[in-house]
Amino acid sequence: MPMSYPSLLQTLSTPLLKSVAPLLFGVLCGLLADTVQAQSPAKILIVNSDATVNKYRQVKEAFTLQIGTYAGRIINFDVQQSGHPELLEKLIKDESPDLIYSIGSQAYQLASQFGGSKPVLFSSVINWQRFERRDNSYGIANELSLTQELSLLRFLLPGLPRIGVIYDPHFSAERINEARAQAKELGLVLVEQTVDDEHPLAQHLDSLLDKIDILWLIADPGVLADRVTVETIFSYSSRHKKPVYTYSDAFMNYGASLVVAADTPTMGRQAANMAQAILLREPLKETVQSPAGSHITLNACQLGKLDTRYNADALDAVNQLLECH
Repeated sequence: MPMSYPSLLQTLSTPLLKSVAPLLFGVLCGLLADTVQAQSPAKILIVNSDATVNKYRQVKEAFTLQIGTYAGRIINFDVQQSGHPELLEKLIKDESPDLIYSIGSQAYQLASQFGGSKPVLFSSVINWQRFERRDNSYGIANELSLTQELSLLRFLLPGLPRIGVIYDPHFSAERINEARAQAKELGLVLVEQTVDDEHPLAQHLDSLLDKIDILWLIADPGVLADRVTVETIFSYSSRHKKPVYTYSDAFMNYGASLVVAADTPTMGRQAANMAQAILLREPLKETVQSPAGSHITLNACQLGKLDTRYNADALDAVNQLLECH
């Protein structure tokens, strides 16, 4: 027989319900507090390694624009301009930001050191795997996935299976370990040359270039230490008539044949979307994501000078084709 409305009220006023009511009320208040906190404008601290670096400036501008009104307040800290990195520790204690967004390797190291339990989001960090990463650390990788980089190379320049790479183990050991396995899966051969203080680059370039079809120039600060080194690499490569595949359009001025670059503004927008997900406590499939956007430049003129053919059927994938005039 159905319970009447008065009987139901009597049941709900039993001592058992009265005893659990405070607990239920507390849970409800907690849920409401989490919802209000998640929807409230967040305080975000942006730590920039050096705001005068163009790519850092671009990624910060894209992040700020994308995060929009969701960030109630944005605080900026420029490591290079401050001259005193320890000031960041005081700023974090005084402001207690909801999230720290670090741009560049130095900013990420400092944010991790002084951030405590605050969520730390990074981007523009070369080979992030070389740094110790905590559970509260998230990021957008500086490099495209190796699957994408090597697959595009094989697709656009299919006749060049022997890929030479120069790297400093201090900066790129983890990435090269991964690249070695990925190259094997794609039927490519990775020919490696390490450099350090005891084994300078110039001693190895000739022998390396004699053994390869193309040189893969990765973002390694131990190799690309200065302009003279970059000029030396491209000069030797040209002399051996070997194309150079690299990660930035800046190298087109030196004679790069193929560039597959992560799109910097897209990385900033991607970081902003991840920041919002972190602050809303939404689950993330990947705590470190590969860049979502890329830009491909094929220097057909330079390849022609090197007597190297490219896959004409792959040009739909190319954003910019440089031809001789």
